[in-house]
Amino acid sequence: MTGKPCTVEDVDRDDRAAQAAWQENYLKVWDRKLKAGIQKEVDRRGLASFMNRTRWTALIKAVHEELPFPPPFQIQGVTGPRQALWESDDVHHWGDWSAEGVEPVLEIEWIRVVPRYLRRRGELIDPEIIDCTDQFRDLVRRLRLPWREDERGIWIFGYAPADPATLTWNDETPT
Repeated sequence: MTGKPCTVEDVDRDDRAAQAAWQENYLKVWDRKLKAGIQKEVDRRGLASFMNRTRWTALIKAVHEELPFPPPFQIQGVTGPRQALWESDDVHHWGDWSAEGVEPVLEIEWIRVVPRYLRRRGELIDPEIIDCTDQFRDLVRRLRLPWREDERGIWIFGYAPADPATLTWNDETPT
């Protein structure tokens, strides 16, 4: 065997190159198809866009930097099948606020965030409720995101009916 052995750095470099090639292909081919499909559905349903990639990215970054845990969430895509809401909002997991967990952000109609979870403490002890609702509410207000709150969680809208009167903006009380 001649030549030098493969190092971890070599593997990392090759992985980064493969990821970059995949992203370039995605942007050239699939992103255009996805955007066309989204626009067709948005037009058909009379929806207006309230978010963009920059705003979604700011939200994801703030969740990681400012909250004590990444809250669980459900996503409804514009073009996907209609999602049934969780039967119970007593969740025992954190949300996947990574790029893979929320992509493609351009397709998100809404995210329903449940900013709490139940931490298991054993068989005989009731779980502890860990809640960051106030912090999450402050975060969406500060980022000036279109949202509303009800008994099922905090809803952030990427697209909504063209009448924005049903959404909360800035420091208004949620509707």
